Amino acid sequence: MWLREGGVAAVTGGSSGIGFAIAAALLEKGLSVVLLARRVSLLEEAKKKLGSERVYTVSADVSSVESLNSAKKEIMARHDGLDLLVNCAGIVKPALLRDLSVPDIISQVSTNLLGLMLTIRTFIDSIAEGGAVISISSVNGIFGIAGYAPYAASKFGIVGFSDAVRRELLGKGVSIHVAFPPDTDTPQYRNECDHMPEWMNGWVRGNPLPPEVVAARIVKAAARGRFLIFPSMSTKFYAFMVHHLPLLSRFLIDKIAPRP
Repeated sequence: MWLREGGVAAVTGGSSGIGFAIAAALLEKGLSVVLLARRVSLLEEAKKKLGSERVYTVSADVSSVESLNSAKKEIMARHDGLDLLVNCAGIVKPALLRDLSVPDIISQVSTNLLGLMLTIRTFIDSIAEGGAVISISSVNGIFGIAGYAPYAASKFGIVGFSDAVRRELLGKGVSIHVAFPPDTDTPQYRNECDHMPEWMNGWVRGNPLPPEVVAARIVKAAARGRFLIFPSMSTKFYAFMVHHLPLLSRFLIDKIAPRP
């Protein structure tokens, strides 16, 4: 079982937000945690905040095979393998598709989906039997919202990719999990709200959940073996509606969600 004292977890996007909160939750369970992110300064700040000798950091770009291979080499020099891989690295830029530059589109898909795929491919053979992979999707992985087209594509992609990998690993002792967090009070969420297009400004989204709450629910559900994890009643309700009442859910979302 991966959730054990003395286990080793690697967390991409671990320098802030949900990734940081998951790292903190894992430390409380007795695991050692490797934080992976691109910016060294943020990694060091995160390590200092966590205040544990069981944390160390590795600078890595998940969209680069060379960077991931280098990170793996560094991690494997310290440990025989991983018990848990958590994929939290992600970016978002809300805007209409026609207003996004080509680099804006490519960067979101490269980080959110391709980066996740490459990360899992890089580390999958290093995950011990009884280990797990947790990947962070989004409400936009349940239904798409105007202004989030590339982001939604990347988050939907995580679900299909994870389902396929889950079946590849059936009977091999490594479990796969996908989480759909609601709005969560992270630096990325605040930046997203600050840079929304004007036509989105009137959208009432409710109060975001604290990342610590979301992280604890994700870890708990994954430890129970849930493949699809809904850390709030709202995301669970959305998923139920989309799956069981697709016509009604599409009608309601069209009425409620913002549009230009």
